[in-house]
Amino acid sequence: MSVLTGTLPERVAEIIPRYNMLPQSGRVGVAVSGGADSVALLHILHGLWNDLVVLHVNHHLRGEESDGDEAFVRTLAESLGLEILVENAIPGAGNLEQEARRARRAFFLRCHLERVALGHTRSDQAETVLFRLLRGSGLTGLAGMRYRTEEGFIRPLLMTSREEVRRWAREEGLSWREDSSNADLAFTRNRLRQETLPELTRTYNPNLEGVLAGTADLAQTEEAYWNEQVDRIYTQITVRTQLGSFFQIDQLTALHLALQRRLIRRAIEAVRGDLAGIDLAHVGAILDLCGDRQGHDRVLIPGVDALRSFDQLLLSRPGTIGRQTRNYHLEIETGGNYELPFGAGYLSLDKFCANFKKEQDLEGEVSDLDAEVLAGETLSVRNWRPGDELHRTGHKAAEKVKSLFQVYRVPLWERRHWPVVVAGEEIVWARQFGSASRFSVSSENRQIIRLTYHAVNRKV
Repeated sequence: MSVLTGTLPERVAEIIPRYNMLPQSGRVGVAVSGGADSVALLHILHGLWNDLVVLHVNHHLRGEESDGDEAFVRTLAESLGLEILVENAIPGAGNLEQEARRARRAFFLRCHLERVALGHTRSDQAETVLFRLLRGSGLTGLAGMRYRTEEGFIRPLLMTSREEVRRWAREEGLSWREDSSNADLAFTRNRLRQETLPELTRTYNPNLEGVLAGTADLAQTEEAYWNEQVDRIYTQITVRTQLGSFFQIDQLTALHLALQRRLIRRAIEAVRGDLAGIDLAHVGAILDLCGDRQGHDRVLIPGVDALRSFDQLLLSRPGTIGRQTRNYHLEIETGGNYELPFGAGYLSLDKFCANFKKEQDLEGEVSDLDAEVLAGETLSVRNWRPGDELHRTGHKAAEKVKSLFQVYRVPLWERRHWPVVVAGEEIVWARQFGSASRFSVSSENRQIIRLTYHAVNRKV
């Protein structure tokens, strides 16, 4: 990457087209907290773009000081002749810094601007890379903050150190507000900024900030390549449904471990909507589920329930499967076509001679039932229940449907609404397991009732 030269405004003017930061036209928001970085950014962009709006979020965490920040930013916007939009957003429960960032991001997106400029500097980038490295977020986390995101956030100061920005602001006679919470060492980022990075810089590398920021630039290039590969493979081997993301474990584990990890991260993001708080240990815990193809296992990570059943892996939001209503019961008649509840499939019953359509290829699961044996019976279709038994043709005794799930390796999440047809309390037919011996056609001369079942394509 070429080195930027000139004054700070000249360098910002150079970096903006390099990363296509500004739109052809439209309004651009500038997030201004009142601190030196955001104040400097506002003044620089004010000289480069003629349709700016100032954005300020008051979290009300520091009482009068927070209100003073807001008043300062309002006065600044007025002095530049700019509109200002202010959001009052007290962070929700949980990690204070993370919730505050979430609130700011939501506000910026609600403003529906072409771009939103953020005052992050190279120093912030270095802190982010070190923080993520210490947290164990993996190579993806080392990419740090982007110069421009798909959502329209831009960071024109990301190649400039915090000290350079402040030096320019002082030279220009600009005033700003100091956030007293930045001195609170209870916050991890503050400890990194005030203690860890300065000590590492003194002890190991005077250019540590540049090294860490450069690592982010390299990682971003690598990630851009990997994202193209991952997106292509993800669509090939993953099925997205209302439950979540499905993998066939054989297809997943046949890939290089680097691809496996990225595909799991991609699936987590699809389920959760983001990767906040997800690190390499979480991804590894999910991949560990794939080591055994027998039975079932699961692991919970923040925002994701990973469940393996035989040779399939499902990633879903916690509680998704348990929230589904289980029971249904429908009376059915010959000549009817039925769409089963909860996406359990489609079922039809037709009556004709045993040799009718015998040579034709039939789609779906087909079972021919003896119409004479079923005469006078009231038929119903319902979900299977614990204790259900089916006496299949060619078998000496009835078998538990629950046992047949194991024999046929039916994943756990498919069982909840598994359809069975009953005459009274006796099972006549069960999906995939076929018809009961007593109801199966025993002679080609008999009248039959042909049951046809089609599963639902759950892919979304």
